[in-house]
Amino acid sequence: MPRASDYLLEGSTYHLTHRCQNREFHLRFQAERNSCRQWLREGIGRFRVPVYAYCITKNHVHVVVHVDDPEAVAGLMHLAAGSTAKRYNLRKKHLGSVWEHPYHCTIVQDGHHLLNCLRYVDLNMVRAGVVHHPREWPWYGFDELTGERRRYRLINMERLLESLGTGDAPDEFAARHAAAIDESLAARALQREPDWTDALAVGTEEFVQRLKTCYPRRWTLNAACSHHGTWTLRDRPSPYGTIRDPKTGR
Repeated sequence: MPRASDYLLEGSTYHLTHRCQNREFHLRFQAERNSCRQWLREGIGRFRVPVYAYCITKNHVHVVVHVDDPEAVAGLMHLAAGSTAKRYNLRKKHLGSVWEHPYHCTIVQDGHHLLNCLRYVDLNMVRAGVVHHPREWPWYGFDELTGERRRYRLINMERLLESLGTGDAPDEFAARHAAAIDESLAARALQREPDWTDALAVGTEEFVQRLKTCYPRRWTLNAACSHHGTWTLRDRPSPYGTIRDPKTGR
């Protein structure tokens, strides 16, 4: 797989997923999650990357960004991952990689699909059975999206609202997002949706077909309708996150 930044197209919104090496729980301690968030904040300020959502779990990180400059996004992710890994290795006397390389990039169409992506990210730790509600996990952007955190923010609400295109004021969006999360929890609509972490792009058919021409690479790209009119673009030969048995290769 090429560098993750090879996938980044200027002017697009992305859901970035970075997993710990072999899905180990290198972020299981609060200190590592705090360090990761601190370096995300530092990178956002240094590289001026608009961040729309984030979730730091015990073994992976989600960050939703808008790409004004692909190299800036690459710099943000490199700083956050590298600095977090350095601290972990020193603290735990750990040898070897902390993160899988590269992180995975999924282009998300602005508007309705971006809204769904935000909800999916904010339900991550509920889906994992760690908490009952997003507000119980401090390493989310949920409290920023719902207006519960006003200081030390990572999320660029002004740019996010532009990308959503709903015309909502920040308080209106906050109320709608909180209500949508509560509706998903009440309906137990918590199933994993691999499109957000396996696909190269998620959006309408027109959006996905247009993006096929933006990746002049040797691999075959498949566009397909996954569910409810949502289309995805996928890379072959294997989806992101596939774990193979070292003995059988399956």
